Amino acid sequence: MALQLLRHEPSTPVRVPGLDEAPDDRVGGPRIRCPRCAWQPERHVQWMCTCLHCWNTFETRGVCPACGRVWSQTQCPRCSEWSPHEAWYVEDRTA
Repeated sequence: MALQLLRHEPSTPVRVPGLDEAPDDRVGGPRIRCPRCAWQPERHVQWMCTCLHCWNTFETRGVCPACGRVWSQTQCPRCSEWSPHEAWYVEDRTA
């Protein structure tokens, strides 16, 4: 299982090699993709909060369900770039 750290302030990116990048198991709702490289996370991909809770950040729109911290930035496991969390959500106009 791949874990990514979320950040509130700039820090060193975390690289996770060998992630499965198939978009077939996307999180439901609006289309979710990295605004920098267009990678689409699957449901099983998880990020880690500073409280050490692991979850799919897109299921809660960047809010840690354990401690309630709101994350404004999310790191992409594919390109390791940080982007505003809200920039990951785009409307799927092909549906």
